[in-house]
Amino acid sequence: MFRYVLIPYVQAAVDMTAFGNAVNPIIQFVVYPVISLMFAVAVVMFAYGVLQLVYKGEDGESRSSAKKSILFGSIGMFIMVSAWGIVYLVSNTVKQVNTAPATQTITPSNP
Repeated sequence: MFRYVLIPYVQAAVDMTAFGNAVNPIIQFVVYPVISLMFAVAVVMFAYGVLQLVYKGEDGESRSSAKKSILFGSIGMFIMVSAWGIVYLVSNTVKQVNTAPATQTITPSNP
C-alpha cells in the first residue's frame, strides 16, 4: 500500500533531477562569473574611494566623492556576497533533491 504513496515523490525527484541538470551549467558558467565580475567592480570602486580619500582628502568635494565611492563599494560587495550565497543555497537545494528516498520495510518482531 505504501509503495503507491511514494510514486508522486519519486516523480518529483526525477523532475527536480532534470531541472537541476538543466540549471547547473547556467549557474556555473553564467551566474557565478557575472557575480564574480560585479564583486571585482565593487572592490575596485571601494579601493578607488580609499585612494581618493587618502590622496585628495583636503578638498571637501573630493572627500565627499571618496566617501560615496567607499559606501557604494561596500554596499556592492555586501550585495554580491549575499547573491552568491543565495545562488549557492538554491543550487545545492536543487542538487539535494536529486536523490529519491530509500524505502523501508518494517517487519514485525518476534514476541
